[in-house]
Amino acid sequence: MGLAYNPTARTIRTRYVVAATGDQWFIPTTGYGDNPGAGTEAQRVTQCSTLCGSVDVGGTDTPVGSELVAS
Repeated sequence: MGLAYNPTARTIRTRYVVAATGDQWFIPTTGYGDNPGAGTEAQRVTQCSTLCGSVDVGGTDTPVGSELVAS
């Protein structure tokens, strides 16, 4: 039987445009409270990366999402 979806074989990467380095990519659901602004900026950025996921590239976990600072 064929495999319909294999997240480890993803080749698409998503770039989130942000105003400045370290800004959150989107409003994440965090474990720091129901308020989207809960937790520190670093915790929210980490949660964005976690929610995007990662793929194994040559034995290294590579994030699927990343920031792109608008110029």
